[in-house]
Amino acid sequence: MDHGGHRGQGHARPGAVRAGEEGPAVESLALRALIRRQLRLGLLAFGLLVVLLGPLPLVLTARPDTGARPGGALVVWAVLGVAVYPALVVIGRWYVVRAERNERDTADLAERA
Repeated sequence: MDHGGHRGQGHARPGAVRAGEEGPAVESLALRALIRRQLRLGLLAFGLLVVLLGPLPLVLTARPDTGARPGGALVVWAVLGVAVYPALVVIGRWYVVRAERNERDTADLAERA
């Protein structure tokens, strides 16, 4: 005795894609791929910052006493306070361009599907 159930009528289980409904499934897969690529890109940018700029404080503290020479402390402040920013700008710009390219590629892929 069937109490209003729809067994045997070809209904798909929840989350399954039926014919003609590939669009949302493709968009979902494209979105997941985009998130993975953006995460990978963010970790790569962070890694670049750590590798390029992380050792600077260690290098500067390993130098001989900066107070003994005139202008020694000025060099440390110039490096940490000024010279670091071009690297931050370049890495940031690279990250934004790549992130926008990832989004554009994903949108193009979703449109084609």
